[in-house]
Amino acid sequence: VSTQSTGSMVLLLFLFGVVTGGMINLDSGNLDQTLQDNPLVMINFSAGWCRYSQALKPIYEKAADALENVQGVKLAYADCVAHNDICSKYRVSKYPTMKFIRSGELMKSEYRGQRSVEAITEHVNKLMEDPVKQLHGEEELKKLKAETKSKCVLGYFASQSSYGYEVFKSSAQTMLGQCHFYAMTGEDAKPKIASFGGQERVFLINDVKGDTQYQGAATNQAQLSAWVKDNCVPLVREITFENGEELTEEGLPFVILFHDPEDQESVKLFTQKVAEQCQDQRSGVNFLHADGLKFAHPLSHLGKTTKDLPVIAIDSFKHMYLFPKYENLKRPGRLRRFVEDLHSGRLHREFHGEVFKDRVGEDDEMQPPKNAKEAKEQAQLKREKRDAAATNPPESVFKKLEPNKNRYSLLNKDEL
Repeated sequence: VSTQSTGSMVLLLFLFGVVTGGMINLDSGNLDQTLQDNPLVMINFSAGWCRYSQALKPIYEKAADALENVQGVKLAYADCVAHNDICSKYRVSKYPTMKFIRSGELMKSEYRGQRSVEAITEHVNKLMEDPVKQLHGEEELKKLKAETKSKCVLGYFASQSSYGYEVFKSSAQTMLGQCHFYAMTGEDAKPKIASFGGQERVFLINDVKGDTQYQGAATNQAQLSAWVKDNCVPLVREITFENGEELTEEGLPFVILFHDPEDQESVKLFTQKVAEQCQDQRSGVNFLHADGLKFAHPLSHLGKTTKDLPVIAIDSFKHMYLFPKYENLKRPGRLRRFVEDLHSGRLHREFHGEVFKDRVGEDDEMQPPKNAKEAKEQAQLKREKRDAAATNPPESVFKKLEPNKNRYSLLNKDEL
């Protein structure tokens, strides 16, 4: 090998990151290109000092080697000590954490399975399978609508090898676990495609408003996924005893509206404010609503009862933080600010007694004091409120479901 060739190889490694077998070591210089070049990227966020990270690394490298020739897949490694910017971007709170980026978008579910070559490769291969369920004719469609209560997406395509179907399948893979995708292809779809003037079509079905046709570009996967997320995935999901553990496993803090089951107006208002202020926060928190009568126990942790409904709170899986006043939900930007205060650590510091002067008195309902006596009484009341806040926030009611300390090095982050 010539000196020139060797020099070129070193330059390429410097520019595009070091590849160890099938695994690529990420840095700020090659992250975007890696995500752009590979439809599915699994990232192992680790730290050299973490014994669980040390044990996983050789296993992960072997899994990367085993998947090296699988088209569209890349296993990557992020050293959170050397490249903390990458780990902060994806809000890593424990080592090792394994996340998936599908078509440039962070998938909600982390990898929490067995840490073995076989288990990791099996999971990744499963993610590459076609999640689209095939329907054969109108009778199967009628049966689906009769038996399924949730909204889903249906596409009509000339064949499973058409470019439109490939885009549809990629979108289904991106939205895995969030929305169900169905398709009719070939002869099953022929009558419908003919009625569409020979065009392939995608619809949202089982919506209370009726079927809705996708009007965007059929070949734009990001646009299709965004449309599905806006229309099929509820902005605010209901948390129940049945799905609570599953939602907790997504690893995202909960922003929860506790309400009386008869009170749907508060759910509508909460959903409206999430849509207006927090669309871009959905990858960092889960917006939920809960039956406040069934979930009276979490309310008691917040010092509230069912008589106080509706109540809004954040459960970070370490602590619970109360939204100051439900009525403030109607004020511009207040819900977004509440979420941002979680991630910045402000909520935690406020609960430990830190006073931020920029908001002192902004929600005061007191009238200006008429005399020195009233001024003294109001000052005393403010001190009492501040002293009452200078305590630890109540513990999370989902603490028992947090990641196991025998599998992870958990970071002690103030914002959580």
